[in-house]
Amino acid sequence: MATLRAQSHSGNSDTTGSASQSGAARELRNYRLDQRIGQDELAVVYRATHLTLDRPVLVSVLHRTDWVSSSRFQLAGRLAAHLTHPNLLPVIDAGYDERIGHYLVTPYLDTRSLQDVLAGGALEPLQALRIATQLASVLDYLHAQNIVHRDVQPANIMITPQGTAYLTNLSLAAAPDTPDLSSIDDTDYRTPYTAPEQTLRSGQPTPASDLYSLGAVIYHMFSGESPPPAGTPPSLALRDEALTAVDRVIQRLMAHHPSQRYSSAGQAITALRQALRAQIDAVTVDMEESRWEPIAEWLENPLETVLGNLIDADFVARSRARADALHRVDAIRRLLDRWSRQNWTHRPQLGHLIEPEQIVSYNLYFYELRVAYETRTSPQVRLGVHRGGALTPVREASLWEAPVPDLPPFETHAAETMTLPGSQRVVGCPECSGAGRIPCRTCEGSGTVLRTRRVKEPDGTTRVEQLSEECPTCRGYGREECERCEGTGQLLEEKVFSWSRSARAYFNEDDLSGLHKPTLQAKAQKVFEGPVSLREGHWYQVAPLKELIEEAQRGCGDDTRVIAAELIIRGVPVTEVDYRFRDQPRTLAFIGFDNTLKGDMTLYDVERIVLYAIILVMAITLAAILALR
Repeated sequence: MATLRAQSHSGNSDTTGSASQSGAARELRNYRLDQRIGQDELAVVYRATHLTLDRPVLVSVLHRTDWVSSSRFQLAGRLAAHLTHPNLLPVIDAGYDERIGHYLVTPYLDTRSLQDVLAGGALEPLQALRIATQLASVLDYLHAQNIVHRDVQPANIMITPQGTAYLTNLSLAAAPDTPDLSSIDDTDYRTPYTAPEQTLRSGQPTPASDLYSLGAVIYHMFSGESPPPAGTPPSLALRDEALTAVDRVIQRLMAHHPSQRYSSAGQAITALRQALRAQIDAVTVDMEESRWEPIAEWLENPLETVLGNLIDADFVARSRARADALHRVDAIRRLLDRWSRQNWTHRPQLGHLIEPEQIVSYNLYFYELRVAYETRTSPQVRLGVHRGGALTPVREASLWEAPVPDLPPFETHAAETMTLPGSQRVVGCPECSGAGRIPCRTCEGSGTVLRTRRVKEPDGTTRVEQLSEECPTCRGYGREECERCEGTGQLLEEKVFSWSRSARAYFNEDDLSGLHKPTLQAKAQKVFEGPVSLREGHWYQVAPLKELIEEAQRGCGDDTRVIAAELIIRGVPVTEVDYRFRDQPRTLAFIGFDNTLKGDMTLYDVERIVLYAIILVMAITLAAILALR
């Protein structure tokens, strides 16, 4: 979406504007608009603060009122809110405010647009490969969701200082629920990165148009120049003969006919990596891709891309060295043959029976987030007896400034009533108006009470007579001590709140689809442990961590805040092998540094197991028959 394009915090942003022209518009439901940082085709972008979570965010406010702009803005927010990918900028909130109109809320991340980055010229080949790999991943994800982006260009790609790429601007995307944009003039939205066949009018958009755009972006990253509009770009080999193979990949991606392009973005990146294997080997001391199987590939986990400096360096080095060894020519076949010889139930000479089609190594991570919550209820006024003594004048503290017992952050503490410092003051007792005494409730202030007694006459009859006696409560004074203030005439007014603490652990993991989770958990080892701040934007750049943090923050509210958080990450290396066995597609996985093998029954000699089972049953039966004779 165009509104999410303005995430750049570089000097090009408009940082002089205020959040609004009126003070009232600075508050947007649960957000405070702090500073205007930019404007694009559809929206004005503000740096803002989430008031409940005290967390920085970006708020994009639609500044155009025509139905096309409104539809595109809402489409972008709706799609981004329902999609989850580490390289797709998420929308965390959206709505409509009567004062400012439609708005979207995204995380506050330190990024620059790829357009700004490319203003300095071509990128280093491996930097371009890293960005292209992330773009391909998110494009394949979108295409799997039946979504075609239709506006892939450097202005819509945001880059963090760590090299993480985010694809933004879904406002022109084609999806099952896309509004009709056929009335839009295509020429207004065509760029040098737009596929020649792409149109917003009638016709079914295809992923091939995004692949063309990906090729155009890759060309710009390697050449430092924008591609010619809907034309064949000049050969990169004219600039650098070492890029001849890269040029072939780009030419196929940007082929005029969609059918001549790659079938997926991932396939194109595989070809691009093969084209750059010499450059990769030159700068990578722990991997020699030129000695790998052509079908082998190393995938860097998004966690390593964003937070690689925090992960145990020894773990990453060992996992890369492991992958390098497994990716060597015939290494998988030798490992499988060795496994076959370990047990008679294993299929013999397995390495010679299977036909590997793809070998992929990567690290998987498990995440545990421990969060300590503190709850402070809104202060309530409490009146108590003032037993004398002057009060020292103290400024009244705000609720979250008030001191509480110093406890370990993850220690649970039951609800306890606390006094808000500086809130105490002496007031007159409303019951006795400050006199300390009130009319006696027994004699109603008269000092006497009537006592009734029966008197027996000499003739045997009885009569009742009333006698006036001194009141036993006030002893004739007609007033008694005020119970409310205990006779002092003063009350101590103070504000009190309830304070408590609790802790909770949240768990998440990378996508484990098709893998044996118990083995992964058993082989995983700790690669990071330490306190974290949930306000720091880089944690939100890793999808599983983002989900954990958002779940943890749902435990917050007006009365509850996160006071401490601790993150534990465990990692395990995995190598997946896609292969064919008897013309059927199969997958096996080597898990952990000891390469524990997991797969289906094709790994086992089922015929031999059945034969031995039959022989065993027959032997037991024969022994039983002989025993009965």
